[in-house]
Amino acid sequence: MIKGVYAGLMRSKLSLVSLLVFFSIMAMSLAVGNTAQASTTPQICAGVKHTVEVKSDGTLWAWGLNGNGQLGDGTTTNKNAPVQIGTDTKWVSVSAGEYHTVAVKSDGTLWAWGDNGAGQLGDGTTTNKKTPVQIGTDTKWVSVSAENYHTLAVKSDGTLWAWGWNVYGQLGDGTTTQRNAPVQIGTDTKWVSVSAGEYHT
Repeated sequence: MIKGVYAGLMRSKLSLVSLLVFFSIMAMSLAVGNTAQASTTPQICAGVKHTVEVKSDGTLWAWGLNGNGQLGDGTTTNKNAPVQIGTDTKWVSVSAGEYHTVAVKSDGTLWAWGDNGAGQLGDGTTTNKKTPVQIGTDTKWVSVSAENYHTLAVKSDGTLWAWGWNVYGQLGDGTTTQRNAPVQIGTDTKWVSVSAGEYHT
């Protein structure tokens, strides 16, 4: 009987040790997973005459033509090599249009800069911007696509938004009216990605 109790205790101890090892491994896996999530996925996007990049450390870089301030460095001087735009490390997504750039930060905010003659920055004006300006106050933006003179984006709630030049109906709002600020396209909440072409989406 004593041997049976001893064997039971040993099994319990082994089970306890196994559980402790299991939970330790799980904790380490979660820690590694959280570390990986903290790192931004590198992304690069080439516009018509300029290029923008988000590095794994969340910094933003740009180079190329800059006549409309599309690089976002506060100047209109062309750059032959990548220059860091500001010092923020929260950039996660960026898209280069013809002469403008739009990007999303990890806090879900939307930013734009460069040419704004057709309202493609979405700040409610048609004034060019040489540095990133926040578009509205929403924190639900997850992806964006800029091309030619219009911009589109998807929010985390699955809604689709568009703004800028609309002569060919490329915004998808059923009109050919230029929009200087984001307008929701339809009422569907199932959108997951979007891509802007030169005169279509």
